[in-house]
Amino acid sequence: MAELNQFASQNNAAPALSGSIDADGRVTLAVDLNSVSTGVDIRNSRVMDLLFETELLPTAYFSTQIDPALLSTLEVGNPTVQSVTGEMSLHGVNHELSLDVLVVKLATGHVNVSTLTPLIVDSKTFDMDYGIEALRVVANLSGIGETVPVYFNLTFLSAEQDGFEPVDMAAKPAAPSELSASVLSTEAQAQLSWYDNSNNETNYLVRLKSLDGRWHTAATLASNASYYESGLPESGEFDYKVIALNNSVPSQPSNIARITVTQTDPIARGMELYKTNCAGCHGSEGGGLGSFPALNTERDVQAMIDVITATMPYGAPGACDEQCATDIAAYLQTLWPAPLTCDVGVAPVAYGARQLKILTQTEYQNTVEDLLGVDFEVSDGLSPDSQVGFFINNTHAAVQPSNYSNYLLVAEEIAQWVADNGYSPALSCAAINEDCANRLIDELAPQIFRRPLTQDEADSYRLIATGFFNNNDVAAGMQLALEGLLSSPQFIYRHELGEANPDNSELDYDAFELTSWEMATFLSYTFTGSTPDQLLWQAAERDELRDEAHIIAHANRLAEQAKPVLGDFVGSWLGTGSLEVASKDPDHYPGFANLVPAMKAEINETFSYIMTQPDEKFGSLYTANFTFVNQLLANHYNIPGISGDDMQKVETTQRGGILANGAFMSRWAEVDESHPILRSVRVRRRMLCQDQPDPPAGTFEAREQRLAELSDLLQDPTTTNRLKYHSLTEGQPCSSCHEKYINPMGFGMEDFDAVGNIRNQDNNGNVINASGTLYAPEKYAQVSDFVPFNGTKQLGAVIADLSSAQSCLPQQMFRYVMGVGHDSIDPTSEEDKRLSQTEQVGYMCEIDTLTNTMMQESPRAMLEKFGSLKSVRYRKAWSRSE
Repeated sequence: MAELNQFASQNNAAPALSGSIDADGRVTLAVDLNSVSTGVDIRNSRVMDLLFETELLPTAYFSTQIDPALLSTLEVGNPTVQSVTGEMSLHGVNHELSLDVLVVKLATGHVNVSTLTPLIVDSKTFDMDYGIEALRVVANLSGIGETVPVYFNLTFLSAEQDGFEPVDMAAKPAAPSELSASVLSTEAQAQLSWYDNSNNETNYLVRLKSLDGRWHTAATLASNASYYESGLPESGEFDYKVIALNNSVPSQPSNIARITVTQTDPIARGMELYKTNCAGCHGSEGGGLGSFPALNTERDVQAMIDVITATMPYGAPGACDEQCATDIAAYLQTLWPAPLTCDVGVAPVAYGARQLKILTQTEYQNTVEDLLGVDFEVSDGLSPDSQVGFFINNTHAAVQPSNYSNYLLVAEEIAQWVADNGYSPALSCAAINEDCANRLIDELAPQIFRRPLTQDEADSYRLIATGFFNNNDVAAGMQLALEGLLSSPQFIYRHELGEANPDNSELDYDAFELTSWEMATFLSYTFTGSTPDQLLWQAAERDELRDEAHIIAHANRLAEQAKPVLGDFVGSWLGTGSLEVASKDPDHYPGFANLVPAMKAEINETFSYIMTQPDEKFGSLYTANFTFVNQLLANHYNIPGISGDDMQKVETTQRGGILANGAFMSRWAEVDESHPILRSVRVRRRMLCQDQPDPPAGTFEAREQRLAELSDLLQDPTTTNRLKYHSLTEGQPCSSCHEKYINPMGFGMEDFDAVGNIRNQDNNGNVINASGTLYAPEKYAQVSDFVPFNGTKQLGAVIADLSSAQSCLPQQMFRYVMGVGHDSIDPTSEEDKRLSQTEQVGYMCEIDTLTNTMMQESPRAMLEKFGSLKSVRYRKAWSRSE
């Protein structure tokens, strides 16, 4: 039977409450604790994180045993009272509960079960009173209760009527035993050991009862663990216990081990302080909740201590003194991921992921134009592309039944157009007959699949094309076959799966090598954004694209055709591809919309030129004394001597490269003025690859209040943009980031106005001060390091010499090309699936290879290097579940 109550599930989601009774009379109810709904998002997050700990314990279970004959002997409409004893598994604790229920058979195969008296759930019984106290503190609500009455009214239907699947409750693991604990007094460390008696656990929970008498989770350990060591926050007596977990199903706890502490550990003190004062806003593991920022990434320690001391906890600034802040900072540093570097001992060969990539709309359009001669826009009928970070990325997308119809409709439209044009220029057929149908299968179909057809594929499509399913109507058959080819996964997806190659001694036993056909596809779409050309096709036919020398030769050839792909990359990377959204005040800047296409072409041409000219160096991206303009843009920049619509390379002194560039400066500006904050944050995040955190909670409310307070100053025409943003951000919570990380760099770009022109006065005639300072130039955590500069061109010269910038471009291009970052799939998503350490280390080696090639040779050499990377040629089925 299956329970019908949908509980708190929303929008056709899986039921929050599910249940079943099997043939042996075992009753199982399961509650999805991630479905908690209080009506307030941040409250939901806090309850799941602090109280239920759903990241590890997402489900609560109640199980009991009944006499299966009871249901069959019940009379319809005749209620009966039953006493039930069962076990509740909640928050890592199993507890026996008894209750009386009213059972009524409503009809054959239709039974209702409801409580006569409430089921009382006591938080202390389930080790949840610590979480209750944490909720009280963070919400400032002392009245949150520690017990709750639970009523239920369940309706069960027979399996024959419902077609359900029983609740799958994992088997309870065996309890750990012989827990012992000792104190290493010289280091204020507790050391625990126990016997691992289970063979089916997924994790271990270590729980600690502190001086307040409440149990809480001290650590989560991997399966097979039998040892734990931790610092101690306070002096006194502490109890420990260990619980084995099989998913959400806990074992019985181990014996309790007690230790007596005389010395304390700052990290442990910081953990206790953090969990009490900070976790309600920033998450139990520092990942952030709601609008409150994450703290689990590296940052300047002293600056963090200063901010905590001055402003935290939120709502009660100053309540945490310097020692408190220092201890919290010590704990937070343990949450920061250790920086990974290339280590050939860990990853002697960098393996990429076996994957399928859906053609992007641009790739699809380019492909049908090149293969079939299509001369109209068709790809806009496809499902929208996915975006991960800055880039369009369909690597982790999938064609779903709900949107596959879009591919069918577009394939039908293309096939109709091709048929109407006599299959020209794709095929040269004197007539639409069986010979032409065979040429469709033998010549065009392999190009559509980007590999030869298997014999079964060729036979199947040949039957269709020759009219076998259309009463021998060859014309109808050819059109239907083309529709099928264009809507096949073999066309829609780019395949990067590879095959085993025991003759390649470099490969691990579980590794795969891309075939020559897959390499041809990779090279072609990476460099040209379209299907393989004739030379790549011939190389694949000869199986030459497993050989590094041949790959390099084709990469060198195709790099000459890479301008459109490079333009798409830089437009996505720097945001200039959507320059048209940066509208301007027509009173100040009439005609700006007409400049947008030329500005986008300017940065695309500049970037592509530097990336494809063998004698250009990385520094030119930021220090170039040239740019590309047409007559319209030259007039806007006051550059003389340019005529015509074509983009032309011109020598300059005040602009050039991708930073001192009209598109970048216009994109990150206001409608009538520059925007130093937007510009600064984009430089740090996109050009230096530093993780500038989002504004903390309360920032926007504080800014609105500050705007009102500064009304007179902001309306004064002598107030400069620099003074405006300094005044807006000089107080907390803004100053923790703006004082050094953001404003000083942004102010140094004030010599460019809102439409990318050099200026020495603002719109009100105030003299521009473009002096600036770049703090934390190499690492975000090293804010004590700084470099002064004056103006955007000087900032560009500073950036050109930074190793952070030099490695950032290869990192960004790696994500763009591979569909996965060197350290994550999607760092902006809370649901991001993390990469394994081995995969990350391998990718770091690839980044080092690309960076060294770029700096020692040229950006062009780095671009070509992508084709021969080991992570491109060699693949593994990396897990995406961690």
